[in-house]
Amino acid sequence: MGSTMAKNPALPLLAASIGANDVQIGLIAAISPIPGILISAFAGALSDRKGRRSILFASLLIFATAPFLYLLVHDVWTLAAVRFYHGFATAIFMPVAMAAVADRCDSTERGAKLGAYSSATMAGRFIAPFMGGAMLYFANFQSLYLTCAITGIAALVMFSFIDWREGASSCKPKTASSGSMKQLRELVKDRRILITASVEGIQYYAMGAFEAFLPIFALSLGYNALEIGIIMGIQVASILLTKPFLGALSDKKGREPTIIFGLLAGAVAIAAIPFVSNFLLLCLLSLCFGTTVATVTSSTSALVSELGGQSSHGASLGFLSSLMDIGHSVGPLATGLLVSTISFKAGYAVAGALLVVGAVAFALAMWRMRKPR
Repeated sequence: MGSTMAKNPALPLLAASIGANDVQIGLIAAISPIPGILISAFAGALSDRKGRRSILFASLLIFATAPFLYLLVHDVWTLAAVRFYHGFATAIFMPVAMAAVADRCDSTERGAKLGAYSSATMAGRFIAPFMGGAMLYFANFQSLYLTCAITGIAALVMFSFIDWREGASSCKPKTASSGSMKQLRELVKDRRILITASVEGIQYYAMGAFEAFLPIFALSLGYNALEIGIIMGIQVASILLTKPFLGALSDKKGREPTIIFGLLAGAVAIAAIPFVSNFLLLCLLSLCFGTTVATVTSSTSALVSELGGQSSHGASLGFLSSLMDIGHSVGPLATGLLVSTISFKAGYAVAGALLVVGAVAFALAMWRMRKPR
């Protein structure tokens, strides 16, 4: 909740309030996923060998301290630096926590269990835009970021009560037999993992474009921070409510068709956004886009963990997270350039086109790898 409230819808609005233009807003939104590009895969592989507990603790320290730094922001570059530091928290936490869940699941339930875990994180993300929008409407940025700090400290305190002994926790890792870098090199050579992780990157390109510029688009239509928070929160709510069911669906019907359908439906939803100005229709498109994100990501994480194997859950999910962060970083940056030089329609049309290209490329790649030689 605290991590999401720091950016959704606050970040683009904070950037605009200190004088950032569209390109700079895209740059600021693109900064925080960069740590994930740099270290998520390594953090996941390291947790395979050293255990989940110490790696997760390091990420929670960042969650607890980063929000205080927003209180010192006075220009675009200071805000970018704070976002870079804050990005290390999710870069480390997400793949290692997913690996901890995947450790104790088999393929018949992995999609559902990872979907349930993701929905637990989405519960916080669901609250964040509504609370953030309301706090900006009734209070100010300082109150919002102090609230983020409180959530980070609370998470760190709660973490200290977890019993990590074997048999007492579902987060006991499997020990990898090879070095972290060797693990990663082997994973990259698996074309199935590479194409699935690339699809995740494309999905998060669209997600980054959505998160960074829908608040600015809605602001240009005259909506206030509270209304923008509702629009953004509906997208998060749709992921929260649907992801466990869509994960279970992929367990039964297969990962590949679920991913392909989600990408194609998401392309339609995001490309339609700039053509709509009505509040209820924007809420509906936000709902639709969130559901397609849940459709894709509930299947990609399960598929990659299965392809990587039991001893490499951390490494495979860390690699997935790194490509996700590449997309999440490039999306706002590229969309900012398109919005500033052309229009919102162009920025979101490119995001939709990439989702279609990703669906076609994924389908062809998987078909060719199954085809007898």
